[in-house]
Amino acid sequence: MKQPDRTAKPLPSLPGTLGLLALQAGAFVVIGLTLWGFGGPSSASFVSFRPDEIALGLVLAAILAAVAFATFKGLPRLSEWLVRAQKDTYAFLLEKPLPLWAIVVVSLCAGIGEEALFRGGVQTLAANYMPVPLAIILASALFAIVHMAKPPIAAIIFAIGALFGTIYWQTESLLAVMIGHALYDVFALWYLQKEMHRLNVFAPEPME
Repeated sequence: MKQPDRTAKPLPSLPGTLGLLALQAGAFVVIGLTLWGFGGPSSASFVSFRPDEIALGLVLAAILAAVAFATFKGLPRLSEWLVRAQKDTYAFLLEKPLPLWAIVVVSLCAGIGEEALFRGGVQTLAANYMPVPLAIILASALFAIVHMAKPPIAAIIFAIGALFGTIYWQTESLLAVMIGHALYDVFALWYLQKEMHRLNVFAPEPME
């Protein structure tokens, strides 16, 4: 008979989790800015704040959310599998869904920190030593690896990273991909946690 695991470590509190994510995002920004300092053009700025960049980020997020929503609704079996496959990654949702403000904080940390590191830093520096498409592939691969997801999920993360990398290459707007990433994550995390609790993916396995 399978016995319950009594050795599992308790999950960190919500403030603790958000604090760690904020620290990680800050570290990613610092590393990304440092790498960009070695590889970025001296005439450009790391992040600019033009209205057209904000609009582009909003459009990017809307397109990604629309595609994801259509996929979730059109392919329910695939959607359920993707939700269940991320159970371990999002174990911090075990006790109860995150409030909207916490989803926004998590998404901002990811959108700002990850884009600063992988697009602004890694991709920019790598493009000085290899063709830009290869630099995008490299940055996207690292982007997928740090998420420590299962291979099919990692493949999706890689594809999204490649999209962000291509947009950054064509527009030179780090702000646009930060906004697109963060706002899409708000939708994705909200939907993911809703489905995880609807499907009861955190329910203990029956003892044999």
